[in-house]
Amino acid sequence: MTDTLYALLAIAIVLTVVSVLVPLAERFRLPHTVLLAIAGMGMGFLGSWIISRGVDLGVLTDAFVGLDKLEVGTEVFLPLFLPPLLFTAGLTIDVRRLMDEIHAVLLLAVVAVLVCIACVAGVVHFATGIDIVVCLLLGAVVSTTDPAAVIGIFRDVGAPKRLSILAEGESLLNDAVAIAAFGLFMGILVARASSDPSAAMPADPTAAIGVFLREFVGGLVLGFAMARVAMMILPRLGDSDAAIASVTVSLTYLCFIVADRYIHVSGVVSVVMAALTVAAYGPTHLHPRQWTALRQLWAQLEFWANCLIFVLASMIAADVLLKISWLYIWGVAAVAVGAFSARALVVFGMLPVLETLKLVQPVNRRYKAILVWGGLRGAVTIVLAMVAAGHQQLPEETRDFIAISAVLFVLFTLFVNATTLGLVMHLFGLDKLSRLELALRDRVLALSRINVERHLQQIIRQHNERTDGFAVDPASAGDPAAEPVPPDLALDLEERVKIGLVTLCTREKELYLELFQQQILSRRMVAILAANADRLIDTVRDKGVQGYEEWLEEISKPDYGFRVALWLHRRFGFERLLTDRLADRFEILMVSLSVLGELAVFNANSIADLLEHDAEERLAALIASRQAGVEGALKALSLQYPGYSESVQQRQLERAAIRFEAAEYVRRLHEGIISREVYNDLRDKLAERRGAVSQRPPLDLGLELQAMIGRVSLFAALDRETIVQVGKRLRALVAFPGEKIVAVGAPSDSMYFVAAGEVTVHVRGLQITLKEGDFFGEMGLLTSQPRSADVTADGYCHLLVLYKKDFDKVLAGRPEVREAVEAVAARRVAENQAKAVS
Repeated sequence: MTDTLYALLAIAIVLTVVSVLVPLAERFRLPHTVLLAIAGMGMGFLGSWIISRGVDLGVLTDAFVGLDKLEVGTEVFLPLFLPPLLFTAGLTIDVRRLMDEIHAVLLLAVVAVLVCIACVAGVVHFATGIDIVVCLLLGAVVSTTDPAAVIGIFRDVGAPKRLSILAEGESLLNDAVAIAAFGLFMGILVARASSDPSAAMPADPTAAIGVFLREFVGGLVLGFAMARVAMMILPRLGDSDAAIASVTVSLTYLCFIVADRYIHVSGVVSVVMAALTVAAYGPTHLHPRQWTALRQLWAQLEFWANCLIFVLASMIAADVLLKISWLYIWGVAAVAVGAFSARALVVFGMLPVLETLKLVQPVNRRYKAILVWGGLRGAVTIVLAMVAAGHQQLPEETRDFIAISAVLFVLFTLFVNATTLGLVMHLFGLDKLSRLELALRDRVLALSRINVERHLQQIIRQHNERTDGFAVDPASAGDPAAEPVPPDLALDLEERVKIGLVTLCTREKELYLELFQQQILSRRMVAILAANADRLIDTVRDKGVQGYEEWLEEISKPDYGFRVALWLHRRFGFERLLTDRLADRFEILMVSLSVLGELAVFNANSIADLLEHDAEERLAALIASRQAGVEGALKALSLQYPGYSESVQQRQLERAAIRFEAAEYVRRLHEGIISREVYNDLRDKLAERRGAVSQRPPLDLGLELQAMIGRVSLFAALDRETIVQVGKRLRALVAFPGEKIVAVGAPSDSMYFVAAGEVTVHVRGLQITLKEGDFFGEMGLLTSQPRSADVTADGYCHLLVLYKKDFDKVLAGRPEVREAVEAVAARRVAENQAKAVS
């Protein structure tokens, strides 16, 4: 049998074994990697025994011979297996939610890695006396984490989704930081082992830091640039899922190799950045079906890579572990103490600082304990250990110490931490239903029995006969009643409303996803709205109704991006960013209003029976209040931009029509009614329409400017042509809630029209409300007197501003018009003075 056939047989055996382990892991509630490590070491020991003894077991012996030939060199581990692992982790993360938790993620991913490296190095050096640089290298190897088990725990206990995002983001970014540090310390050790002793350590420590930062930042830039090029290519590949997948695979390895071998920056950071870029832009550049297929493909690649790493590395480790001595056992104990002490220091010592500064939402101490104890090590740690073990330029004792200590620590976290996570969860009561959950469970069970009984009675009444020997007692023919709630599970109104809010928010997210599946909602919009729904669910779980109301108030305020767009528009006249933000708001408000209507129906039909009518009425009031706010905001935008909402609705309908037509063309092709040439022509036409509908309709000012300007008494003498010129000089201005538009004593250099929203004028102890079509500050066009009143925005206000310098330009060639305007202004000043005297 040739080596190729041996290898194929071995691969078939490995894939079968790792696949069989999946249901076993689920059955015993263990991470899959635990069983992979056991299987890998078992196959390693068994294969070594079979081959060394020459035992002939037929196909089984040939399979182990193939496994022996399949074992790749340790120098292949890093470039072959690491890129797909990192790319998959970045591709599956929610980048929008990641940015919400970026402060905590950076703390756990950057600070925690550095603290872990320092603590492990210090404890191991103190315990074993091993050289400090070797200990630092070991610290870098073991500082990468595998979040799978923790995420599974959080999902099972219904923890806030932001904690899962926190664990995923930490694992992704700390891999990049740890591997970059690994390369730095590896370079120092290799230089020390070379013939030039002076190269062992940089003369200036800042030089090493500078190299580290250059490689890190360079990797970020290269990964982003290459991913953006790939995102330009992917939409042009048509419907070929295979071609799209091929480009992303090539992107992954190109980023790693080009960065590491040619540009000499961090290949790991480059791959991570490329994955995050594709995750951010891919959903909006690819068809939903293509994006789903791409993620499924990478999940499969990640499964194969993870399984092969553990099996092959565990087989190699089986030989390495034969060299275990008490020094290594003492060393791995020191590694465990240092690693978990560092993690506890960060989670319980540094994370509360961010909570105090309100940079992150508070994390329950029980979940913090899970984050500490769930700091498992996995495939990346094994890869780095094998790379160190195979680096021939390092002394043999250094290679053995790094490899054995790291592998032992991985096994420790898998066989100790992973297997006891359930016990830790039980000790903290995370596996027990809360009183609210118990009450909700019992209520659902009671209602289910009632509904079943009611349907059964209805069937029996319709047939009016005995069914399977069962007869209905006439005395019990009425509607069944629910059993009384036990006193200890009785919920007050606030608790029932909280449960109802979580249910409604979950349903809200489902509705957004349904709209996306129908292609009525774009991928970008569903990402925004679904992320908002996740944030709302987390907030309601933490604070109940108060959190719900605080969240609604928070989202009514302008976010950072809107503030930047507004500043650029005010300062430099850049309209594109502000236009995009306003268009986003238009579409979000329209979709939210539609979904709120469905939530009102869902509340009336499903919540009343579950949580009783008083809770349903309270929830209905909250929904109605939110609907009123959305309707008001949408009305304000519609007043300023008439016709735009209709354009957005038409765009959504056109999207749905294109989807239905595409499905119809595919069906006709499969039925043989149309040829491939006809189908391609129809598909090209649909692509043109899809490209056209993907562009948002223009968002231009559409007010009846002439009529609005004509209502200003100061402009009574202006002719039609002059009014048109004044209209062209108006500039759009967006004021956010509470913003002071005009301040007492400020210079007078402009006047304002209220296009949408309301403002309040504070003058002489009075408050005057101005609405759409009103104006203020007109005297500032002709006089230099300071402002005599404060004017503040009551909500989002869209204003049109006419500056004095622009008005002067309009009147420059019309002296007779200027005289008439000045005469009107003089009369206004005289009237105001007379009122002030009286």
